[in-house]
Amino acid sequence: MMGSAASTKVAYPPIPHRVMGHRGAAASAPENTLAGARQAFGEGARWIEFDVKLTADGVPVIFHDDRLDRVTSGHGLLADRTLVELRELDAGGWFGPQFQGELIPTLEEMLTLLASLGMGANIEIKPCPGRAVETARRSLDVARVHWPDFAPPLVVSSFDLIALAEARDVAPEWPMALLADGADGWTAETMVTKAGSLGCQGIHLDNALATKTCIAACGAAGFITAVWTVNSAVRADALWEWGVDAIISDRPGALLRDASSQTNFRE
Repeated sequence: MMGSAASTKVAYPPIPHRVMGHRGAAASAPENTLAGARQAFGEGARWIEFDVKLTADGVPVIFHDDRLDRVTSGHGLLADRTLVELRELDAGGWFGPQFQGELIPTLEEMLTLLASLGMGANIEIKPCPGRAVETARRSLDVARVHWPDFAPPLVVSSFDLIALAEARDVAPEWPMALLADGADGWTAETMVTKAGSLGCQGIHLDNALATKTCIAACGAAGFITAVWTVNSAVRADALWEWGVDAIISDRPGALLRDASSQTNFRE
């Protein structure tokens, strides 16, 4: 699917069944945890997407928000806490008592688990303010050490253009994807132009941006397309019919079970 606008240095790997679990399997386990990754695997997903930030002492950990309050027993900014301090927090009890004691995992721990399960990964670099270069560099340095050569290449994505440029320089062997949110005013033309200038192989679209016209424009320019966050099998079927390459879902098992496009899943 590569065209003149997309980088030809590396190829975006095929996604089994065209489904990635979002932050693991965020509808059925606490997001961005090892339990969530195991849940996604149990539901049949063979790829997941997750977010990476840095602790105060520079350790890449799997976490989405700048603040700890929503999904842990802690309060305040994650970037103000060391890894040792973060290890004192519960990151699972908010979701359900069966997940009490779940920890914020390090990137090393997550990659080690995924490799043992034979799963692929889309790492979203999600830096705290002012830490884009540092987050991309430290995260990919860790990933290069702990991701096995026999595994499919990691996909690196970000909304942050500085982080993507750094990722391109640090790990040119791995494919990259521009993340585009409808709230940011992206058009198909601007997405294609910016993704091409950064050397991306993919464009990951907010569900609200994923119109038939937009998907066609991205595909015609040579980019792999993935859409987040899609939890409806009916919507997934429509997107696949329009040519989307992958869907990122909180409910990967439901899509694998219910979407009528299963017969066309790409292995």
